[in-house]
This record gives sequence, structure tokens and C-alpha cells, in this order.
Amino acid sequence: MTRTLMARIHVAAPIDETYRQWAQVEAFPRFIDTVTAVRRIDDVRSRWTISVGGFVDDIYVDVVEQVAPDRLVWQSTDGVVHNGRVELAPEGAGTWVTLRMAWDIEGVADGSEMADAHLQRALEGFKSGLEADALATGGDAVEDRSLAS
Repeated sequence: MTRTLMARIHVAAPIDETYRQWAQVEAFPRFIDTVTAVRRIDDVRSRWTISVGGFVDDIYVDVVEQVAPDRLVWQSTDGVVHNGRVELAPEGAGTWVTLRMAWDIEGVADGSEMADAHLQRALEGFKSGLEADALATGGDAVEDRSLAS
């Protein structure tokens, strides 16, 4: 059974920089711990190693929609059914990030509340890394308006 998870957070970075970071799918393992490795094959396709509830697999994932700087959509093309979508919306000097991900892995319980909290932690990791990079390069921090879903 496929379950779609959703989380939302405000980051202190402009939308263009936020989008650039999301478009680097090979960086996903730094903040999404169910994605343990990503190897980019070309501009569209990458090979992901995933680990969910003790289940480990390698899957091909294609970016199926890129509308810079508003959204990025991806989906698996073999094996485990997975898709994800990140939508960005500017607010002042910052950006709202909404992440939706769906997994369908036979025999793996999703633990609904834990799964949503897990996705929120992934966004918090993304936010921390992005804002630390902005401060290190002299970017301006904006007011933190994090919102857990």
C-alpha cells in the first residue's frame, strides 16, 4: 500500500538557491536518511540505494518534472515504487519548502506518525545545511518560520 508523506518548513535562503540545492539529487543522503547513496547517471536518471524499515535496495529514479525555481518531481522506474515532489514558494528573503514522498515497499510497515516525523527531520537537516552554507558564504539569514505538519 502506497502512503504519501508530507512535511513543510521555512528556510532562510532565497528560492533560487533553495532550488539549486534540491536539484542536486546526489546530495539527498546528507539529509534524507532512507536514501543512503545516489549516483547521478545523466541529467534525468540516477541510481539510489534506499534503506527503509530494514529493507535495502537499489532503484533507478528519474526526474520527471523540473520547473525552476518552483518544483522538482521524481519517481522510481524499477523495483520499489517511490515518488517525491518538492515545491518551493518565496516569502520575503526566505522560502517555504513542501516535501511529499511516497513509498510502497511490500512487507514494510510505514508507522504513519513516525514516517511524517521522519520526513520533517529530513527537511530540518536540509534547512540546517542550506542555512549554514549561506552564512559561510556571506548570505543573509532571514527570520526562522519553521512549521511542522
